[in-house]
Amino acid sequence: MSSSEEIDLERAIEDADKIVLLGSALKTGIFSALAGEKDIAELVSELNANERALFIVLEALCSLGFVNREKNRYIITDKARFFFVERGEDYLGDYLPHALNKLKAWLDLPLIIKGEKPGKEAPTDVPSFMKAMSSRPDKMVEFVVDECIRRKKDAKTALDLGGGPGKYARTFVKKGMEVVLYDMPETIDYVSMEFGLKDIRNLTLKKGDFTEHEFADDFQDGSFDIVFMGNICHIYSEEENIKLIGRAGKILKKGGLLAIEDFVRGRSPEAEMFAVNMLASTIAGGTWTEEQYREWLKVAGFSKIEVLDFADGDKQLITAILESK
Repeated sequence: MSSSEEIDLERAIEDADKIVLLGSALKTGIFSALAGEKDIAELVSELNANERALFIVLEALCSLGFVNREKNRYIITDKARFFFVERGEDYLGDYLPHALNKLKAWLDLPLIIKGEKPGKEAPTDVPSFMKAMSSRPDKMVEFVVDECIRRKKDAKTALDLGGGPGKYARTFVKKGMEVVLYDMPETIDYVSMEFGLKDIRNLTLKKGDFTEHEFADDFQDGSFDIVFMGNICHIYSEEENIKLIGRAGKILKKGGLLAIEDFVRGRSPEAEMFAVNMLASTIAGGTWTEEQYREWLKVAGFSKIEVLDFADGDKQLITAILESK
């Protein structure tokens, strides 16, 4: 929604109610259990659920068109099947649990605004967060990787920094590159199995904390042709981003490419609202302007800085070439 659109507050409240209902049904296994017809007794046993609560939720889902009831038996509708069961282009099942966690964080905004409570330091629900990140459209990931390679045609090595579920890392590998995916130990432990990353040829999984000053010591100077930082900078403060870009420059080869995907304030219509999400979900995160990114990159020795708007305009890809070491 652009800033020029009026908000129907009553409709927004109703939609929030529906999101919580749908997310709760998904997380408790109702939709997957209703792949075939079942009655209340069967569902109570299968889901270990409260009968009264289950009845009320099922009837509400019927009223919204996500579940059908024939006499006393329930089954998921085709519409809901596409959203929550079948993993096609319309599948939302991986993102919705993360959306619920986000809403929970936003409920602390009154305390955060008053300075009585900070945002969260890191996602506490790694599976939900990683599944949400994996819902990034494949076409968009392909577009970003192609733009990186177009700017660094001779690239043979890449680092996917904080790459989580590895969608970008996989795509760089598919393009013929040797890739390292670097993320927190608990994230690597989860994605290596859940997303089948541990057995991909030319993909190395490495555990570490890239906010620590020792991060660059995990690699030799000039190890990579491309360092990709997707959806990272909004998590951290301006000071932390300056340090992070400096560390990335240390492990890039001279002439190497640094690529940053994020919401750029002043170019993305989503940036201001996403900054509120970071206020609720991080200690010092936010969204940053093109001028800030350009200054950070220049200080770290980068030039040929470009900012590319995605087709939908929501996000930007910032690229820069390392000129000095």
